[in-house]
Amino acid sequence: MATLDQLKTHIKKAKTEFSETAKKSEDPKNDLAARQKLKKVKRLKRKVAKINATEKMKEEKKKPKKERKSAVAA
Repeated sequence: MATLDQLKTHIKKAKTEFSETAKKSEDPKNDLAARQKLKKVKRLKRKVAKINATEKMKEEKKKPKKERKSAVAA
């Protein structure tokens, strides 16, 4: 599985590819290649968000149950 740093470099690369493709096409919304590049960027961002959420949940699980409940209520 990719690390956070690797994913961030992949996102930067995918964003530049998308912007280059969008510049080349006259209508980026309807251009198939541009849409695929945008989907890749979004997919990578979701993967990063999932990793961050998983790490956050691991930290929450380390706390006692009463502390977890009070943190959610606050």
